[in-house]
Amino acid sequence: MSPVVNESYYDEGVYSVSGFSITSNNTSISEDLESVSILTDQLQQSVQRRPTFRKPSSGYNQKIRIGGSDPDTFQTTLNAYRQNVKNASDPALQFEYAKFLIESANDQYENGSTASSVQHKNDLFDEGFKFLKKLSNAGYPDAQHYLATCYNQDGDWDKAYPLFLQAAKHNHPIASYEIASFYESKRNYKKASQYYKKSASQGYPMAMHRLGMAALKGEMHMRKDVKNAIKWLKRAAVVANKDNNGAASAYELSNLYENGMPPVVYPDELYSLELLVQAAELDYPPAQYKLGWCFEYGELGCPTDAVQSIHWFLLAAENNEPNAQFSLAGWYLTGAEGVIEPNDKEAFHWASKAAEQEYVKAEYAIAYFYEMGIGIEKNMEEAMHWYRIAAEHGDER
Repeated sequence: MSPVVNESYYDEGVYSVSGFSITSNNTSISEDLESVSILTDQLQQSVQRRPTFRKPSSGYNQKIRIGGSDPDTFQTTLNAYRQNVKNASDPALQFEYAKFLIESANDQYENGSTASSVQHKNDLFDEGFKFLKKLSNAGYPDAQHYLATCYNQDGDWDKAYPLFLQAAKHNHPIASYEIASFYESKRNYKKASQYYKKSASQGYPMAMHRLGMAALKGEMHMRKDVKNAIKWLKRAAVVANKDNNGAASAYELSNLYENGMPPVVYPDELYSLELLVQAAELDYPPAQYKLGWCFEYGELGCPTDAVQSIHWFLLAAENNEPNAQFSLAGWYLTGAEGVIEPNDKEAFHWASKAAEQEYVKAEYAIAYFYEMGIGIEKNMEEAMHWYRIAAEHGDER
């Protein structure tokens, strides 16, 4: 059964956005907004072609499978939702409905390969796109950002850019960050800084982190300013979660407080460890690796604890952190009494994972494993291959 699309729902005035307006009181980026009519023309042109709406790896994606695989139940729910939106003029509701259509199309017909399934999926995409296009043209920033993200995912920056820029004009923090990143890539550091600050002032942790690191390292033509760096990194760390870059900020702060940069900041091991644990618990791989290292060698006030060390190395290794993968290989090579037995195959496995990421010590270790037959059958050809790779990457042995 095909999801029924009623074209009359898109007649002018059915989904009114009357009374909806957005204003921007930010004047620091006014030079980008002087030719609003030109930008509006670009925006109109940007949304003529529908994005592919490929299922994203993160962001707006969630699993929606209403009624399981029962198309009748799904259609009943869809019709009820559609009727609810038809009787409302709230742009937020329309936007949520558009997302629902796109996300449910991806999930409800996730494994559909028949012509009818593909058609049903495209019908839902088309319906969602019509709402997003109308909302974008009316100046609704969430719709502009959503479409921009979809076009960008398709590799079509020419269509994504004016949408991101309009959303940024309307104070969408993530769109401001995207525009800032674009200007930074073009080495237009003045505009990049302006948009990062706009995004950060609206609470977006990734922008806070970028400003903090730029101030810490003197990047984007900024002077080094440790005090300002700490301000931005702390703001990001306070709102850190697994979906933003706040954990990276906590990790950088941990490094700052471990070593200190007098007279602005003095070493504080306890606070450094607290920040490191925060970042590690938020699945930030460098922090997980470093915490494993601290428990292995008794650093930052941690006791030497093989269980904790292996635990954090394993978490980081599973997050593809090459230092942790190589360290875990070391634990499996030697074993830890009462914790893990020596296991050459596991040692080879984790060293291989690190070597695949061009971790030079691991490349040399893999060569040696092949030469000596540790965890793998002896193979001098493979050994010489990995020795050459390690040498090319700087190993001098």
